[in-house]
Amino acid sequence: MKIKSILAVTALTGLVWLAALTCASADLYFESEQTTKGLPGQPDGTSIVKQYISENATMTDQGDRITIIDFNEKMMYDLDPKAKTYTKALAEKMGMPEGAEGQDAEQAKMMQQMMQSMAGSIKVTPTNETQTINGYKCKKYIVSMMMATSDYWATKDFKGYDEMKTVGEKAAKLFENNPMMKQMNVMGLMKDLDGFPIKTSSQVMGGSVVTLVKKIEQKKLEKDLFKVPAGYKLVKE
Repeated sequence: MKIKSILAVTALTGLVWLAALTCASADLYFESEQTTKGLPGQPDGTSIVKQYISENATMTDQGDRITIIDFNEKMMYDLDPKAKTYTKALAEKMGMPEGAEGQDAEQAKMMQQMMQSMAGSIKVTPTNETQTINGYKCKKYIVSMMMATSDYWATKDFKGYDEMKTVGEKAAKLFENNPMMKQMNVMGLMKDLDGFPIKTSSQVMGGSVVTLVKKIEQKKLEKDLFKVPAGYKLVKE
């Protein structure tokens, strides 16, 4: 899996967590600061990830990449703002290795077994460490999955935690047939992560990725925000 795919899965996993925070009458906007260091083929630096969540769709803006997930269509749209192009795929295929489609039956079976093996390797270990991060009382969990080991600082110290459990079920249904994302999304981890991650620190491929939520706002979002803008060309389906 390429570096950008790993970062995308990381961001989208967080996005699914936050999708569970919304209720039918409230949209959500938040910003996270993502710092990468020592990743092969990826320059060191810090970027701002902007995420928008409504009842039926989510959008993640990483600057050079925009990802839209439509819960009703069960589709994921990956946009390149510079080239004005986009790809689309079923959400259940999110995070699957490139080239998985078009294989013969035996190859497809082997790929499925590999993905199930990676998903089954996910381990969540709670610790006794606590810390207040951006005003939220958090508890530390160690999460191991695939090529990464991460520290998750999770909290229940926010309004809407009960709604998170309810709406999270809707997001979880998108990944019922994806063995990796089924484990990585909110419902897969809620059994062990007792709260919402304000900060994550991941060690992957000899480098690190640190994501910190800086801003959370509830406000009305326009429906067009979750649509592919006019003028974008579909390059892969």
